[in-house]
Amino acid sequence: MHKSVYPAACLATLTVLAGCSTNGERTYAHESMNQPSTMMAPQSATPSTPPQSNAMSRTPLSPGTPMAPATAPQPAARVGPTDAEFANAFAASNATEIELARLAYVRAQSPDVRTFARQMLIDHRDMAIRLDNFALERGYLVAWQIEPDMLAVIDRLSTLDRASFDRAYMDEMVAAHTKAVARLQAQAASGRETAEIATEALPKVRHHLEMARELEARL
Repeated sequence: MHKSVYPAACLATLTVLAGCSTNGERTYAHESMNQPSTMMAPQSATPSTPPQSNAMSRTPLSPGTPMAPATAPQPAARVGPTDAEFANAFAASNATEIELARLAYVRAQSPDVRTFARQMLIDHRDMAIRLDNFALERGYLVAWQIEPDMLAVIDRLSTLDRASFDRAYMDEMVAAHTKAVARLQAQAASGRETAEIATEALPKVRHHLEMARELEARL
């Protein structure tokens, strides 16, 4: 089951057409992906020296000689997901928040829950448009769709009686925004292009989490 959650003027179901390379830069069609082949050096005719039987007999390094690290350090840009991965995950998160907020605005009994849901609609629609424009300006499209596990959550909440809905919705808001804050923090520190989007959204999503926790405690 797939649900469309965005206004027709700005959101549509799209497919990721371009991603990012492991170093954060996209590969374009005119750039060759072929790497030069490695040539094997001819073997020397001189017999090789027999290996030392005792490892301790090897010539020690002179004092002050640096030891080469076993593996190269990971650059900061690899801390978070790639730009395309993050954009699609964030789009799915916004889509879910909007659909749940629409449901809560209609079904919630508590005026405070309805007010919270209205704020979720406003803020996550703004984030969705900002993300979509950010991607389009850089030449790639974002897939706007809700993940199957979250579709199941939406279906479950839609079948609850109105007396049970408010608490169940706020429980989901606390869990969802806790995950969202962690995802945005990782991407904001990644050094990738979409770190800008994550940094911009992070204060608002943190505020959502604070509101959700406070409201959940009052129900």
